[in-house]
Amino acid sequence: MSLLSGLIRSYALRKLTGMFEGFAEPAVGAQYRRNTQAIGHWLEQLQGSSPQQVTHTLFRQMEAARRRGDTRRFNAQTVLLALMVDSNRAQDLGTYSAVLRGASARQEGA
Repeated sequence: MSLLSGLIRSYALRKLTGMFEGFAEPAVGAQYRRNTQAIGHWLEQLQGSSPQQVTHTLFRQMEAARRRGDTRRFNAQTVLLALMVDSNRAQDLGTYSAVLRGASARQEGA
């Protein structure tokens, strides 16, 4: 993973989270089209990132929101994660945890 791709992934997920925070009311007309285009743009920025990388980055951002007590942002990230899992762009919690446990066990055995 290159530093640049990690920064792009992190920024794209922050932008998507910000959009989800703003979706308190349904968009109509031109706003709906702008939202759809913006979401498409930020999802394109995630191309080349594995589901594990997306999940890892989003979990780190969720942990930061939780530490700050930013419930609104954390809830938006939770919805975003669920949608990313549904579209196979992120890993579900069980798969991600299993990967982390496997990596941890390999490090202990080394």
